[in-house]
Amino acid sequence: MTAPKDRSSILRRCSNLYCLGIGMICALAVWATTPIDTTWAQNQSDPPPPTKAEGNAQTGKVLFEIHCVTCHGTKGRGDGLEIAGATVADLSSPTTQRKLNADLLATIHEGRPGKVMPSWKYRLSKAQSIDLLAYIRTLGK
Repeated sequence: MTAPKDRSSILRRCSNLYCLGIGMICALAVWATTPIDTTWAQNQSDPPPPTKAEGNAQTGKVLFEIHCVTCHGTKGRGDGLEIAGATVADLSSPTTQRKLNADLLATIHEGRPGKVMPSWKYRLSKAQSIDLLAYIRTLGK
């Protein structure tokens, strides 16, 4: 490759590179601001919600009335007996209802260490815990 012989050819070469650079920047800006095609995402079926419980809500209601009503209240809003100023979870709240079944079952099973929520792993079977969860899911409706 030979070096350009005069100043005008150098300027022409630089202006060509400058235009190429500006063109690439404009093309990138158009590409970056183009809306993403959402047609594919809209045609996909939604996965089942992780908050649907498989247990028997009627059996769960009986268990709730026996074991949970004292603290959580009759509608699960955390308005039962106040225990030493502890905050009791509102089971009907959107925050609780958005939690995964596995997380709620773990709380039922293990309790809340350091809080007043006791562990129910020695009092409720796995099936009873799932029934209780099924009833808790009805509280958000």
